[in-house]
Amino acid sequence: MSDDPAPDPSFGPSGYLPDRAARRARKIVLRAPLGLHWVVASLVAGAVVLVAGVLLLGRGADAPGAPWVPLGTVADLPASGEDATTGLLVVHVAGRVRAFDAPDGVAYCAPSNRLEHPDGRVWALTGRGLGGTPSLVPVPTLAVSGVAYADPTAVGVTLAPLQDAASPAC
Repeated sequence: MSDDPAPDPSFGPSGYLPDRAARRARKIVLRAPLGLHWVVASLVAGAVVLVAGVLLLGRGADAPGAPWVPLGTVADLPASGEDATTGLLVVHVAGRVRAFDAPDGVAYCAPSNRLEHPDGRVWALTGRGLGGTPSLVPVPTLAVSGVAYADPTAVGVTLAPLQDAASPAC
């Protein structure tokens, strides 16, 4: 046995190579130049990401194409009402525009802040049925440059009705 201290295990891949070869390999790896092509490749990758972001943000303000249908200017939409072109119930309350495939007569009731039908059925503003009433079928909506749009061909996720007792206020 020798009095030499144990070699430093954090130095190079000495477990795989003899000590002298490990020192040489470490120097080769650390001294290997990456070259100009790595700098050019990173700049090109950055430019691609930048161009894609600009294109995506630039197209975000365009009106959606078919099957999206304009519902009107968001500022001019009433609290609730049926859209003449689609027959959807459009609700513009609490800063959000929602559209539902709802039965005739459903309207927003300001005192209860709910959707109500004259026969006593009640829904939350999300279309969720209250008091066991089946929920309304939502239709996807979005607003672009102050104009509200709906896709009457698509159906959103219908929420499960709540059994909580709800009475109409209007």
